Amino acid sequence: MIYVVGEKQGTGGTRRRLAALLGVSVDEMMDAVVWINLWEYPGTRPERYVELIEDGARPRDAIILLGRRVARAFRLGDLRALGTVSRNAGHGPVIIALPHPSGLNRWWNDPDRLDDALIALRALWGTHR
Repeated sequence: MIYVVGEKQGTGGTRRRLAALLGVSVDEMMDAVVWINLWEYPGTRPERYVELIEDGARPRDAIILLGRRVARAFRLGDLRALGTVSRNAGHGPVIIALPHPSGLNRWWNDPDRLDDALIALRALWGTHR
């Protein structure tokens, strides 16, 4: 199982870009992942969602964090782009941090970074879905 954690529902550009990075259609991606937006509704408590995700995720699962704000909610604000971590002394789910793929983040303009993201995400997709 793969959890994708974003900020809030956008225009669909984020989903299209992430699906393209994974090498699948948006429909195929959405059928295979649990998509959670931490700030979907006014008054949402993101820390509660983080607890639910971390409690529900199994060691063989993966969690993709979309953007620095989401990484901070998981107490991983200093995790570099494409950095990975596993909770519970390495026995928890793999967590990978991505710069927000909305199209506004210039990190994605570097072809080498894009190649690195493709490799990392496709490996994650092949292993955890």
